[in-house]
Amino acid sequence: MKILKKLIVITGPTAVGKTAHAIGLALLNKSPIISADSRQVYSELGIGVAKPDAEQLAKVKHYFIDHVSIHDHYNAGRYAKEARELINQLFLTHDTLIICGGTGLYINALINGLDILPDRNDALREELQTIYNSEGLLGLQFQLKNLNPSKYESMDIQNPQRLIRAIEIEKSEAPAASNLPNFEQTFETEYIQLEMSREILYTRINQRVDQMIAAGLEAEAKAMEHLQHLNALQTVGYSEWWPYFRGEVTREQVIDKIKQHTRNYAKRQLTWFRHKQ
Repeated sequence: MKILKKLIVITGPTAVGKTAHAIGLALLNKSPIISADSRQVYSELGIGVAKPDAEQLAKVKHYFIDHVSIHDHYNAGRYAKEARELINQLFLTHDTLIICGGTGLYINALINGLDILPDRNDALREELQTIYNSEGLLGLQFQLKNLNPSKYESMDIQNPQRLIRAIEIEKSEAPAASNLPNFEQTFETEYIQLEMSREILYTRINQRVDQMIAAGLEAEAKAMEHLQHLNALQTVGYSEWWPYFRGEVTREQVIDKIKQHTRNYAKRQLTWFRHKQ
């Protein structure tokens, strides 16, 4: 009788407890964990992206944590390709594998494949970059909201590079085909979406940010201030510090913004996973 393989996908908003839940299941099933987090993938980012700690990483083998440098171009397409290749390899020796992460785009690309997306449009990107330089995030957010309100509600609207790419996709017509390796094993997919009340989740988020500050998030961001132009650093927990380092806002305002943007991010994650159910 052929053994049925199983892929357990653990999702949910930031700070809901995905890592602890995944480790418990991984120990029970003697399974490794495949991370699906678009920020924990970068080796230079630590405190600000709430990676599993050394003790957690020692308990269970994790993949796609500290996987690439912030200097590398990494996206859902590359993740889906590499994760599918890894799954094909791991299913040779494991009956159960666990995906854990809050990046819905990565999970969707891995399981369902990539949408056919348009090629890069350098002329449009230059135009959108000019808008960003003159009007800031609000200019890009306004454009995307008018083009596709549902996408605006579900994506990270604090990241200018993702906004530019989203607008580019909405305004483009000619698609480019993408190739992903096929899954070599037949497997059952089980989704576990972790939830809690919005009030409790937001309290946990605020507490986590306070813990990050106490752990040295400011110093971590300061050490990478000269790299703030990189896409990987246009993200919650880091981008809020750049105006502070320029003397434009107070430290208290930075901390409040990180908490606010993280709560907003959690809300978008909830929207994404709710629509994908």
